[in-house]
Formats: sequence, structure tokens, C-alpha cells
Amino acid sequence: MSLWIALAALAGTMFGSLANVLIYRIPRGESVVFPASHCPACGHDIRWYDNVPLLSWLLLKGRCRVCGAQIPLRYPVVELSVGLGWGFLAWLLPAGPVLISGLVLFYFLLVLSWIDLETGLLPDMLTYPGMLLGLLFSAWQGHLADAVVGAVVGYVFFWIVAKAFLRLTGREGMGHGDFKLLAMLGAFMGWQALPFIVFVSSLAGTVVGGLGLLLTRGQLRSEIPFGPYLAFAGMLWFLTGEDLVAWYATFLHPGA
Repeated sequence: MSLWIALAALAGTMFGSLANVLIYRIPRGESVVFPASHCPACGHDIRWYDNVPLLSWLLLKGRCRVCGAQIPLRYPVVELSVGLGWGFLAWLLPAGPVLISGLVLFYFLLVLSWIDLETGLLPDMLTYPGMLLGLLFSAWQGHLADAVVGAVVGYVFFWIVAKAFLRLTGREGMGHGDFKLLAMLGAFMGWQALPFIVFVSSLAGTVVGGLGLLLTRGQLRSEIPFGPYLAFAGMLWFLTGEDLVAWYATFLHPGA
């Protein structure tokens, strides 16, 4: 079991290196395949021994070997995050479709969250494949109908909220990427997850945004990316949803 967890964590750090490529290139409209990995500052191709997840960044002290330009801290943080996340999921879940679904969902959510934080975008190049994969995994696990309803309702719900906000305030309050991300979460976990995801993401956004305004004395920019909050709430439901439903049922019917 420990070997399985270690292998999942190692695979996670390797896929974390790919995640960095996706985070950097997709918002810029660049191919994620060509050209090979290179330094954004000098364009020099990165050799394989300078592209080992985590280790190369540490050995190079966070700088390009050729030009000395600083390599953002995001690179090892993303690699470590995917490694730890995949290791944790492998420890928590038995091998099977639920685990594979969780690994894929975590990966997509992490990449989308970083892109949203850096650019304010949730690219269709990730959300649409994410929806399709969610539906396929749901079909594999025998709840495709719930997933289809979840995807449709997830998109339509945020569309209605955005239209109402625009009518009331005259301003765009939410991007279409958020609609698609909620639809993707509905595709992975079914419509049953949506109330929890909407509530928890809204609560987390309100709390974090309020603290940010307090700490910056009202200077925090008003356009706060909502994708990371949706990702947090979605992953929380994926890990605890069944337990929460069971607890709620016990709470309503304590004698049952």
C-alpha cells in the first residue's frame, strides 16, 4: 500500500511538470506540445536533467542555467501540490474508477485554479474536455443521468445568476468560464453536489474576499477569480459528500 501511494505521488510530481506547461501556455494560445520546454526569458531549450520535477529547481536555485533568469516559485509548488494531492487520494481511496476520477478531477481543478488566479480565465480548452471526462467517468460508475443533469443545471444556474446580476447592477458579475467549471463539476459528481458547491464556494469567496478587503483597507481589486473557490468546494464534496449526506440524514432523523 505504501508503495502504491509513493508511486502515485511520484507520478503526480511528473504530471505536475506538465501542469506547469498547461498553466503557462494555454492562456497565451501556445501549443502545449511544440516547441519543447524552454526558458521564457532567453528561449534556450531546457535539457532533461534541468527538467526533473522539484529537484532541478532546487539544484538550479530557481534560476535558468543559461541566462540566470528567475524561475517562478509556482513551478515547484505546482509539482509538489499534484504529487501530494495524488498521494493523498491514493491513500484515501481504493484503486478503481472513483480513484481515477479523483486524480483526473484534482488535476483539472488545480490547473484551472492557477490559470484563473494568474489570468482571470478558465479556458474552454480545459473545461470542455473536463465536462466530457466527467460524463465518461460518471457513465463508468453508473450514474450518467445524474451527471448530465448536473452539467446542464450547473451551467444554467450560473447563467441565470449572471443575467440577474447584470440586469440589477448593469455590470458583469461572473464570467462564462465559471458557468462551464460548475457544469464540469456537475458532470463529475452529479446534480446532488451542486447546492453544496455553490454554497461553500460562495461562503469561502465572501470570507476570503472580506478578509482581503480588511487587510488591504479596501484596496483589494474587485474582480476576484471565483474558479479556485469552486474548485475547493468541488473537491471537498468529492471527498466528503457521502459522509455529509449521511450526517444530514441522521441529523434530520436522529432515531432512524
